Amino acid sequence: MIDAGRILRCDLHVHSRHSGPATVPGLRHIVRECYAEPWEVRYAARERGMDLVTLTDHDSIAGALELAGLPDVFVSEEVTCQVPGGRELHLGVYDITEAQHEALQARRNGVRMRATTARRSTAFSQSARTKCSNEGPQHGPD
Repeated sequence: MIDAGRILRCDLHVHSRHSGPATVPGLRHIVRECYAEPWEVRYAARERGMDLVTLTDHDSIAGALELAGLPDVFVSEEVTCQVPGGRELHLGVYDITEAQHEALQARRNGVRMRATTARRSTAFSQSARTKCSNEGPQHGPD
């Protein structure tokens, strides 16, 4: 049981093997975003002091669903949105259902529609930082 007055720790930008190819230009056809199994990610997060665990795989909740029955886990994803000018924006969406995931994926090429969908749901969303946690410690603003 979690004490209501206690601050909880959770890394909100974590990938598993379900993220697919790397999103870094030039590496997309060579390496994957992550090679870890969902259970390995959860174990590492708990060992590092996280109270809650979620996976934010790229456009997939498959890894999070593998862990979904555990009391310290909630389902999330990092949605890839196409924005004007041909650029991509990664949007972290947290505590979602399978139905919300499907609705977000159906609208992933319309940022305004996606933002509206996220606001209408109970899901919390944020723009994902451009640097990944495997690039070393982050100092200062992203």
